[in-house]
Amino acid sequence: MLPAILIAAAVTAPPPVSAAARLENAPAMSRAAVGLWRLSEVGGKIGCTLTLTGAPAPSGWEVKAPLACRGAFPPLKEVTAWMVDADGAIALTDSEGRRIVAFPNSTGAAAEAKAPDGKTWRLEAAGPARALTSRERMSGPFRLSGAGGASLCELTLRADIFGRAGWVTPGTCNPAWTAKRLSIWVLKDGRLTLMDGKRKPLLVMKSGEAGGFQATDPADGPVTLARR
Repeated sequence: MLPAILIAAAVTAPPPVSAAARLENAPAMSRAAVGLWRLSEVGGKIGCTLTLTGAPAPSGWEVKAPLACRGAFPPLKEVTAWMVDADGAIALTDSEGRRIVAFPNSTGAAAEAKAPDGKTWRLEAAGPARALTSRERMSGPFRLSGAGGASLCELTLRADIFGRAGWVTPGTCNPAWTAKRLSIWVLKDGRLTLMDGKRKPLLVMKSGEAGGFQATDPADGPVTLARR
């Protein structure tokens, strides 16, 4: 069970701001993307519907595509996840996080992008879309990286119902980070604190690009946390 002090911290956190303020001040990750999207080929007659979900997946969140859709658009056979990059583009990625295609954050009704097969794809909302919740953003596989992108520790985060605190399950880590025994995380005022099981702060991070985090103390070096 999550320690009572964390639950209390989450409950007493400042109340959420208005929807308008969130849209004005939030990073690209707040783009409304969860929902049904129509994929078509520009100048062609083929189209199908993708579902961008809030379920965690390696390198982002799960994409559901019918088999017929993957057959009509062969590059989709490699797609397992979606994410929003720092510029607000919806990117479809494979299980290793490699970008297959990215649709820019167009202010129009649809966005177009060049696919790996050389064709131009169009993506447009096929129904109401919503932004990821805090719980969805903070649940799933993450990676702590150091200088040069070197992997320090593979982590799985789980969030409470508010998405402001939760649990850390370490995976493969280098010896120094294995010894830290990361166990708990708390997110407050844009700062993410990773703690051990006794609630001792081990690393404090601030929000970075595309929903990631970076260490605030220069003594910790260029440590970043991002989805994997």
